[in-house]
Amino acid sequence: MAPASEFARRAIAFQHRMLRDNVATVSLDEALFTAGGYRSILGVLKHLGGWLHVYHDYAFGEDPKHFEQTSWPRGLGDTIEPNSEYLSEVLAWIDEGFAAWDTEIAACDDEDLRKPRPVHWGAVLPLDEIVLIMVAHSGYHTGELNMLLSIARGEAWELGEEVEENHVDTFGRAVRGVWMSDEVYGQYVEKRRRRRGEIQRENG
Repeated sequence: MAPASEFARRAIAFQHRMLRDNVATVSLDEALFTAGGYRSILGVLKHLGGWLHVYHDYAFGEDPKHFEQTSWPRGLGDTIEPNSEYLSEVLAWIDEGFAAWDTEIAACDDEDLRKPRPVHWGAVLPLDEIVLIMVAHSGYHTGELNMLLSIARGEAWELGEEVEENHVDTFGRAVRGVWMSDEVYGQYVEKRRRRRGEIQRENG
């Protein structure tokens, strides 16, 4: 059985990859998109990255910095510079945070992972529990920015994974999976068209 540290590293790497897959092609306009609300994709990224660094700093640092004092790109916590270079710096900063977690966990054995470490609200928790919190928090906000991106791009589900919306017509809005060949893509489209025709006939 793989040691707990290896499992923790795999969980961290998986979450990092899932985040990176979601923002691989994000544009500046998309990063500034709020869907009519008050959380932009860039804001979600900064929030995710901020706590990624804070949790790491408290778990491993000698002089941990809280959210307002953490290592914000260009020193900007509650403001931004609306340009592509700044967006790239935020993404690189998040990459650095995940890399720092991987480096520290790689040096831990199972006993280290059970040792209590401080967290920013004043408690102490076993390191493995802190890893779980950090990964879950990152995953939660990755889902949030995924939804914002889907709204910004006018996309529904991946083709073949549609769920019945009933009140929302998603025809023509499905996303082609990167794994789909032209033949497979055509089969999915045809199946969706047939299904749509059946629904229209049923509804008279």
